[in-house]
Amino acid sequence: MARPSGLKATSVCRGEGIGYVLVSSKRPHPHDLSVRASLADGRKVPARLMRLDTADLLSRLAPGAEGAWVVVVPLLDVDVTVELLSEVAIELTCVFPQRSSKIFSRMLTTLKPDVAATLRGFERVHDGGAPALVIREAWPKERDRVVWRAELRCPEGYADQVLGLEVYNGQANRIPAGCLALEDHTVPSQRDHLRFERIVTFSIETDERDRSFYVVATAAGDQIAFAGMNAPRAEGMVAGSRALIGGAATDIDYPAYFEHVRVTAAELAWQRQVASQTDGPCISVVMCVFKPERRFFERALQSVLAQSWTDFELVLVNVSGGDGPTDEVISSLDDGRVKVIAAENRSIAENTNVGIEAATGSYVAFMDHDDVLEPDALYHVAMAIHDDPEVDLIYTDEDHLIENRVATPAFKTYSNLGKLYHHNYVTHLLVVSRYVLDKTERTPAEFSGSQDYDLTLRAFEVARSVTHIPRVLYHWREHALSTAGGRDQKPYAHEAGRRALAAHLDRRGIAAAVEAGPVPCSYHVRYELPQPLPLVSIIIPTSDQPQLLRRCVSSIIDKSTYHEFEVILVENNSKLGETYALYNHLVAHDARVRTVTWVPEPDGPTFNYSAIVNFGAQHARGDYLVLLHNDTEVIEPGWIEELMGQLMRPEVGVVGAKLLFEDGLIQHVGMVANPDGNLCHVCQNLSATEHGAGFAATMPGDYHMVTGACQMIRAKDFVALGGYDERLAVGYNDADFCLRAFEAGLISTVAERALLYHKEFGTRGREILDVRLKARLLQERSYMIAKHPDYFGAPDPSLNPNVDPYSAYFSLRRDLG
Repeated sequence: MARPSGLKATSVCRGEGIGYVLVSSKRPHPHDLSVRASLADGRKVPARLMRLDTADLLSRLAPGAEGAWVVVVPLLDVDVTVELLSEVAIELTCVFPQRSSKIFSRMLTTLKPDVAATLRGFERVHDGGAPALVIREAWPKERDRVVWRAELRCPEGYADQVLGLEVYNGQANRIPAGCLALEDHTVPSQRDHLRFERIVTFSIETDERDRSFYVVATAAGDQIAFAGMNAPRAEGMVAGSRALIGGAATDIDYPAYFEHVRVTAAELAWQRQVASQTDGPCISVVMCVFKPERRFFERALQSVLAQSWTDFELVLVNVSGGDGPTDEVISSLDDGRVKVIAAENRSIAENTNVGIEAATGSYVAFMDHDDVLEPDALYHVAMAIHDDPEVDLIYTDEDHLIENRVATPAFKTYSNLGKLYHHNYVTHLLVVSRYVLDKTERTPAEFSGSQDYDLTLRAFEVARSVTHIPRVLYHWREHALSTAGGRDQKPYAHEAGRRALAAHLDRRGIAAAVEAGPVPCSYHVRYELPQPLPLVSIIIPTSDQPQLLRRCVSSIIDKSTYHEFEVILVENNSKLGETYALYNHLVAHDARVRTVTWVPEPDGPTFNYSAIVNFGAQHARGDYLVLLHNDTEVIEPGWIEELMGQLMRPEVGVVGAKLLFEDGLIQHVGMVANPDGNLCHVCQNLSATEHGAGFAATMPGDYHMVTGACQMIRAKDFVALGGYDERLAVGYNDADFCLRAFEAGLISTVAERALLYHKEFGTRGREILDVRLKARLLQERSYMIAKHPDYFGAPDPSLNPNVDPYSAYFSLRRDLG
C-alpha cells in the first residue's frame, strides 16, 4: 500500500508506442524516487522515471507544484501498474489504463496541448545522458516478415559492455525476433564533444503481424533502455517503406503529376508554329492493325493525327482480313498523311517489316493499334533530331492507360546496355533512323512478340548516337487482351526475346548463354570466360578485426566455385596478436593466401586506403583484380564468375556486386549522386528479392559508380587509370575511380548475382558520425567533385528528371511549382 506522500498522478498521455504519466507534488519531497511497473499477474515491465529538473519545465507541466516527475512505460495491450518508491516506502501507486488512456490522452491534447506535446517523446528530448533506444525504420521482407532498424545511444561508461535487445509483444510476452548489431561506433558525443558515446544500430526481424510490441536494450543482462511500437505507428512505417519500393511507378499521385507536367494548349500552339517554320524531318509512324477494339483504335489514330509536329506519315499495315469495323474506321480517314497497306496477316515481326518497307520518312516510329501518343510526342522527337542530326535511336518515357486513367509510369535512364541485357526497358516510344534500318537486317519471324526488342538491340549495335527524351509521351493501353496487362499473357514473347538477345550478343562477338530472368521477358546473361581461366587477385586491406577477416577469407575459400585466385591480405597498422595468428593460419591453410605489409610514409598519414589498395595491386599476379573489404562475406558461390562475366563486355571497366546487410536487406546495387554532390546507394534496405522501381534492385544494369566494397577490374585497366587516387585517403576513392574509368571510355556496372554480405563500416566505423573525422571526409568530397565537373555539374544521368533526385528509390518528384 502506498502511504500518503503528497504525490499525485495528474496527467496521462500516449505517444509512439510509449505511455506517459505526469506525477506532481504540492510540497517538496524529501526522498529520491525510483519506479517499478508491473502487470496484474506480477510480471515486471520496463519503466523510467524522469524528474522535471528545470523551473521552465515545472511551470509548464505542473504549475504550482514543488516537484514533478514523468513516468515512461511501454504502451501495452493491458493495464500497467506503476509504483513510485523511496528507500522507505511505496510513495504512490497508480495505473496506466490501456483503454481509457486513449480518452485521457485525447482530452489532454485538446485541453492542454502544450503539456501533451512536451510529454510525447520526453525521454528522447530530456534523456539526461542515460541510454536511449529509438526505432527509426521498418522495411518489409519476404515471407511476411518486417525488419526494424533501431538505434541505441549509450554514454561512454557502456563502451566495453555486451549490448543486446529483447522483444516483447503487447501482452509483455517475449517473442522470437532476430536481432543483429549492424553497426557499433564509439564517437564524440553530439552534445558534448569532450565526452564519448556509443552508437549501435540494431536490426530486429519480426513477423509482420507483430504490430504492437516493445524492445528492451540490455547491457551485461541488465535492462538499460526501451522503445515501444504501437499498431498505428507500425502500420504507418511499414506502409511508408512499402510505398518506396515501386518508386514513381506505384505513386498514387502520378495522375495529378502528369497533368501538371503534360503539354498545355499554349505550348501546342507554339509547337505548331515552330513546326510550320522548320524543315523536316519526316517521321513515319508504323502501326500494325489487326482487328482492334474500335474505340481504342479510333483514339490511337486521333492521337497521331493531332500531333503538333505535322511532318509525318502514318503507315497502317492492315492485316485484319476484311474486318468490317476496322475497315470502316480506316475508310473514314481523310488525311493525305495516312498510308494504308493491306497485307496478309503473318507474324507481328513480318507485319512490322511491311510497314518499315513502306515508310518513306527519315525516321520511323512504332506504335500499337490501341495505344495513345501525347500530342507533342513527335515534336520532341523532331527537336531531338534537330539538336543531334546523327541521332539514330530515340526513346521516350511511357505509362499505362487503364480505363482512360494514366498509371504506372516508366521513367527511364540514359542509354543503358546493362539494363537492356536484362529486359527491354526501352519499349515505347521507339524511333529509329533510316541509317539504322539501312545497316541492319529486318527482324525475322522467329522473334515475333519481341520484334521491338530485337530492333532496339540491332539499333544499339550501329547507332551513332542514342537519345532518351525524359517525358511521358506514350500511353500503353492496358486491357484484358493487351501485352501491357501482363507479359505472361504472351509467353512466346519471352522465348523470342531470349533468342533476340542471344543473337545480338553473337553479332557483337560476345560468347554467352541467355537464361531466364526473375520475371517473364527478363533475362540473365551468363558470359563465357577466357580459357584457360585467368588468375584473379583478391586484394583485401585489413587492420585487426580478425573475426571479420576470418569470416571473409573462409567464405572465399570454402564457397567459391572459381578456383584460380589468390588472396592478398594487405596488413596495415594491426596491433592484436590474434590478427597475426590468423594471418599465419590462413597462409598455412591455403597456398593461395599471402600477406604483404603496407608501411606508411615517414611523414604521411598512418592510414591511407587508396595507398593500401595500390600497394596490394603492385603485388598482384592476376589479370583481374577484386578489391574487397574485409567486412564482406561470400553468399553466391559463383560470385567471381559473375563479376568477370560482365568484363567480357568490352565497354565495361568496373564491376560491382550486389551487397546485402547481414539481415538480408540490400546494402548496394549501384550508386548515384544527388544535386548536392552527395552519393547514395539506390534501393538500399529493400528486401534482397524485391525488384524495386524499374527492376533496379534485381536487374540493376549500368551506373557511373559502384562501391569499392567489392569491385572487379582488369589489372591492365587499373594500371592505365593510375589506380586509386591517394589524395583520397579514406572516402570517395571508389567513386572517383569509377568516374575516371568513365571519362576514359569505360563504364561501371553491377553483377546482381555476385552476392555478398557487407558489414558496412565494420572496420573503421561511420566517419560522418565522428566530428574528428567529418572535416577530412568533407574535404575529400570537395576534392572529388572538383575533379569531375562534367558529372557533378549536371544531374546524374541514372536519374530521370521526373524522379526525386534526393531519393534512393526513384520516387516521384514533388518540388514542382
